[in-house]
Amino acid sequence: MDMNERKKKILHSIINEYIKSAEPIGSRHVARNLDIGLSSATIRNEMADLEEMGYLEQPHTSAGRIPSDKGYRLYVDSLMNDYELTVPDMTALGGTLEWQLGQIDKIIKKASVILSELTNYAAVLTTPEMKRGAIKTVELVPVDNSSALIILVTNEGVMKHKRVLLPAGTDTEFVHRFSALLREKLSGLTLDEISATKISEIRRAMQAHFELLFPILDFIADVIDDVRAETEVFTSGATNILSYPEFSDVKQAKEFLEFLDDKNAVAGILNTDDETGTQNNGGITVRIGQENALDIMKKSSVITANYYVGNRVMGKLGIIGPTRMDYSKTIAKIKKISAMLNRLLYELYVDEE
Repeated sequence: MDMNERKKKILHSIINEYIKSAEPIGSRHVARNLDIGLSSATIRNEMADLEEMGYLEQPHTSAGRIPSDKGYRLYVDSLMNDYELTVPDMTALGGTLEWQLGQIDKIIKKASVILSELTNYAAVLTTPEMKRGAIKTVELVPVDNSSALIILVTNEGVMKHKRVLLPAGTDTEFVHRFSALLREKLSGLTLDEISATKISEIRRAMQAHFELLFPILDFIADVIDDVRAETEVFTSGATNILSYPEFSDVKQAKEFLEFLDDKNAVAGILNTDDETGTQNNGGITVRIGQENALDIMKKSSVITANYYVGNRVMGKLGIIGPTRMDYSKTIAKIKKISAMLNRLLYELYVDEE
């Protein structure tokens, strides 16, 4: 049985209407909404064929039908129309991420909130998986005659400090000179770029009390290692699912909300590398219903995208919602948020170097 253009138009119409109504769609409804000169009886026969082919399902004994996962897959791959962001969409996006420039975690958290508000689904974003971990600035501040405070700020906006003991006989003037030397020699460097040669330069310039350098370098290494290893997951709008009839069952909704609260499990969904049944749409990956590995996700869809600095993947953002998702609108909004993150992070990671 062939999937001809007439069947595609009927399937397209049914899915569009079902996304709006969440009610099974009958042949008369399709005939009224689809101006292709076909009778209800003809459309009913085509719908029966689409059901036999696996693109539609009949949930009850009524004549109405709903899309199957296979139907949604064809819709996402080749039937849906591109969505153009509206003026209200652009107004909601305009400038909102700019306020957080210089604070990477705040940028990601804000982006997750915006994405959930724009789509009315659950939004999930991960912080950069490959943070550069460069030193933005380092300061040594005298505390008293025997100690100083080492303050480190990374280019991700992470600030850490630690108290270090000063060698006997160290005066305040030396601490200030040493602080200026650290800024000069280490600012802008990654941990890998702090070479033996660079350490030797600092030791020669210090002349005295060079043993103070080693606890400082140890502290810097620990902070940057933590920054590199740390991948947080931000989830926003999890309770949005309660507005959809697919989650009207209280037990099912509770289990799903508990699942979304498990950050490691949610991060696993975003990082799933299994391409079976997925479709890349301009850098967007869509997994529909049964294409998801976890049982709890079998009635949901996940749309994900990477965000970048240049050509380097920094993290992921995604939307989780019912399979009856407005895929076209959601994909357009994820693309826009991703593009905004790409631009902001480029300014943060590259322009400041």
